[in-house]
Amino acid sequence: MVRKPHFELVVRDVKAGEDAVWVSVIGEVGLAEVQLLTEAIAELTHGESGAGGVVLDLADVSYCGGDSAFALAGMCSGMKAVGIRVTIADMSPVARLAFAGAGLDQQLPLHER
Repeated sequence: MVRKPHFELVVRDVKAGEDAVWVSVIGEVGLAEVQLLTEAIAELTHGESGAGGVVLDLADVSYCGGDSAFALAGMCSGMKAVGIRVTIADMSPVARLAFAGAGLDQQLPLHER
């Protein structure tokens, strides 16, 4: 049986009192999905020089491997280098385990409420 992975990006409007765009990541996050997420963030922030940044909500991630954790952390660093602040608000236990297993859990740009 071939199983097609589930992946969905949900962009929420700016929350009151915050100037960041919230992006919920739902489902399985592999390298291809990190690429889609990177492109979506670039498109969301195009022409706004980062504005208030982007907050990633990873609470509904059902799969994330170590390679994806490294790619997500690298994406956050790369975006920061071009003036776009990307932070992480929440993580599912699966995502938290992937970042911890990759030794990245203490280096993530976490969103402070």
